[in-house]
Amino acid sequence: MNESNFYKLTLFTFFIAFTIMGYKNKESDISVANLSLKKQNILFISIDDFRPKISSYGETKMITPNIDKLASEGLQFNNAYTNIAVCGASRASIMTGIRPSEKRFNDFSTRASVDTPDAIPLNRIFKENGYETISYGKIYHHKDDFQEYWTEKDGGQIQSDFQDPKSIARIESAERGEYGKKQPTFEYPDVDDYAYNDGKITRRAINKLKALKNENKPFFMAIGYVSPHLPFIQPKKYWDMYDHDAIKLADNSFQPKNSPDIAIEAQHNSAEMRKNYLDIPENGKLDDSLARNLIHGYYASVTYMDALIGELIKELDDLGLRENTTIVFWSDHGYFLGEHGFWCKHSTFEEAVKIPFIISSPNHIKNKTTASFTELVDVYPTLCDIANIKAPSYLQGESLIPVLENPSTILKTEVYTRYKQGEAVIDKDFSYTEFYEGEKYLGNMLYDNLNDYKQNTDISKLSSNKLVVKKYKEKLKVMREKVNKDPFHDYK
Repeated sequence: MNESNFYKLTLFTFFIAFTIMGYKNKESDISVANLSLKKQNILFISIDDFRPKISSYGETKMITPNIDKLASEGLQFNNAYTNIAVCGASRASIMTGIRPSEKRFNDFSTRASVDTPDAIPLNRIFKENGYETISYGKIYHHKDDFQEYWTEKDGGQIQSDFQDPKSIARIESAERGEYGKKQPTFEYPDVDDYAYNDGKITRRAINKLKALKNENKPFFMAIGYVSPHLPFIQPKKYWDMYDHDAIKLADNSFQPKNSPDIAIEAQHNSAEMRKNYLDIPENGKLDDSLARNLIHGYYASVTYMDALIGELIKELDDLGLRENTTIVFWSDHGYFLGEHGFWCKHSTFEEAVKIPFIISSPNHIKNKTTASFTELVDVYPTLCDIANIKAPSYLQGESLIPVLENPSTILKTEVYTRYKQGEAVIDKDFSYTEFYEGEKYLGNMLYDNLNDYKQNTDISKLSSNKLVVKKYKEKLKVMREKVNKDPFHDYK
């Protein structure tokens, strides 16, 4: 080969090599581009009536290994609060990003589509951004609320699917309560995990995840567990995980010292349980045997729910979807188990308003906790940021992305919550509530969160706290004025 032909062959070889490299680089660029454009999935896990009294939150009374594991795989918010301690209103609030007020989102019967017809609910904004939007179980309180924005949904909540023939027989012969025939408060028949509806929706969700994996579709999947809402119903094996005699009763089953009667009588009389369930006295303190049975049932129901969540998340992992899925775990409000003589929720006391809240997102902090205060109204803007969706301008919460990037960030130092006549502002130092009937002032209460976290003594009437009350009264006034504005008009 002469020198001229050698150079020609060399140039041709380099040309082919660079062409192949260029093609590979283009393939790589396309792959990277596709990866960056891939939509983040959302697994939105809702729990009813769940108080954050579990191991990851510092208590060991309830057995919740799967929720504790989820906390280690994400960021746990130690100061998370509902904006109203009743399910219908709380769920309308989180799904629309709008705070409850005196005129909207008041009680369990709330419909987001009625109180805020101009809102763009979470299921709508994700659907309109190309997501499959799936709802299984209890998300909105009413199954038809903004239902047109789900691409798939089931029949909604099934709260009392008793499996024990003895329970069913008792219901058939029971007197009528507020919403229908009264029911037993608990049961634990020897059935498998899928006998109850919460088990059925778990299986349904797992099958849907498999289908979504095969179809390669982005999803916003909302799974709403009714457990541990009354009645406390679950398979026997979960009841048997607890030593009945070792279960401790609330050590403060009394009205807080110096507290106004409205906080106890008009605000809360455990009416949900007293009016709808068998063997519950109309008034007064429950006897120790009944109280222990109820607490046992609640604990067992929580552990049943925890097992189902573990199964759901394991499937997400096994399908390889976890690496592109953000899990949001939340409860609509807390729950009383005899504290102050209360059962259920419907109050501004700590047990009713403090909630468990965990976000496990592949692109954010893991195995951390944060002291930053947050409210359920913050969830909507956060999910929009995670999914790179432009959020509606009317939203009243704040995105938690700064906290997800750095848990030491204190995004909020106080939160606002309410129920019926009561409105409260809560921070690390104090919980302050005022009660009104329209414009009529009915009383207030103040609790020292640092030295009286069980809220056993109202200190609002102490002369030494006069300036503290004045300060928190002003805080509440400012919050009230903001909350009562129309988000669709007054902010424009």
